[in-house]
Amino acid sequence: MQLFLKSRFQLLQKTSPKSATKLALKLWSTVPKYKPSFQEKILIESAGRKRIPFQESKYQPSRNTYYTLYSWGKGPSVLLVHDWGGCGAQMASLAQPLVKAGYQVITFDAFAHGNSPGKQTDLSEIVGIIKNIEKKFNGFHAIIAHSFGALAAGIALQDGVKANKLVVCSAATALDFYLRKFSKKLNASREMHGRIIVNVTNRLGMSIEKLSLVHIAARLNRPVLILHDQNDEVVDHREALALSKCWPGSELVMTSGLGHFGILKDSKTIQKIQQYISVPEKVLVESAV
Repeated sequence: MQLFLKSRFQLLQKTSPKSATKLALKLWSTVPKYKPSFQEKILIESAGRKRIPFQESKYQPSRNTYYTLYSWGKGPSVLLVHDWGGCGAQMASLAQPLVKAGYQVITFDAFAHGNSPGKQTDLSEIVGIIKNIEKKFNGFHAIIAHSFGALAAGIALQDGVKANKLVVCSAATALDFYLRKFSKKLNASREMHGRIIVNVTNRLGMSIEKLSLVHIAARLNRPVLILHDQNDEVVDHREALALSKCWPGSELVMTSGLGHFGILKDSKTIQKIQQYISVPEKVLVESAV
């Protein structure tokens, strides 16, 4: 977050709360750019790539809005959902091991991420893209989602997207976690934090309580693999502990020394994901009872 915008917000929250709220919403929806590593670039360039025309974004005036879709291999489809500020390349380390195991692997760049256009987007638009991809592939065998992307995947599943298995990596329990971090970064007052919550949730058309994996877990009634590193520098590992307690049939795997992003590249973690999604659904359901 640029220092002068943070300073401007500080001034506005004292002199014009309405203007401060407007600026906060703009900052909240503006996506930080992720720079893929050399290895990530090589992996994503090995994928088939398409620009998929999509509904006009409320943040983009152009009618030529599209998202970039990537795919590898053939077989039951597995969707990889990246973090806020991430991109498909961030998830590409999972692709080849899953392709070798017999899956078709799909990922994408959400609006304003990676090779997709724009500078701003929001959770509802990411959910919309997941729904759009699901229609093209007639459901998924599994969804593997990272951090903020896990909440988007959960909401999409709640809204009817079909997937037999779900894996969440480095995820917080709710949108509220990310909003609290955002407000803290802005040094927003308690009153302003409340304003931000109200305006963000109004724009999404959902209450803050429903923007929660805990809430979604009760409605989905399906097991999940929760992966989190004890040294995660972005989302505290206690979020995973809380989520596992609230998610019936969940399996929690805690790693150490991998951090928020390294967990996506760790060979043992990838092997665990592969094993989990290969177990028949019936076995998973029975083990959750």
